[in-house]
Amino acid sequence: MEEQVLETVSDYELERDKPMPNFNHGYIQLNLGIALREQYGKQYSVVSEVSIPTGTTTVTPDVLVFPKRPVNWLETKPELPEPPILAIEIQSPSQSIETVINKANALLEIGVKSVWLIQPALQTVSIFSKSNPPKTFVEGIVQDKISGIELSFEKIFATE
Repeated sequence: MEEQVLETVSDYELERDKPMPNFNHGYIQLNLGIALREQYGKQYSVVSEVSIPTGTTTVTPDVLVFPKRPVNWLETKPELPEPPILAIEIQSPSQSIETVINKANALLEIGVKSVWLIQPALQTVSIFSKSNPPKTFVEGIVQDKISGIELSFEKIFATE
């Protein structure tokens, strides 16, 4: 007799339409935010989890880099209509690579210059853009020639 496994979806996943992150995901997300603000905070606005409409749906990348904009503490819109320069997606354990690549392609279609896909288990960073084939980094400096943003691999996967 074949056993059926029922997949349960948490309230978090239903509400945000994205997989539940874990410790590694959160650790890398914070590393990225800190490192990007330290290096590019005067030039860009670095934020996490802002929803971006793609025409057919809304996606919420883990980290986004926008042209510098003032913070308006009274602004309460959950979405921003203009695309970021860079969107970073950290693959969650329950996400397929196809799902994350489809999300990257949807972001590129609306004008995001580049999308980074980080795979924590493999410790890789892949950069997607409309004009170049994906490029994957496993060490050294992640060099994004499209957005002009570079970040050391050690800062992304720092454990201290």
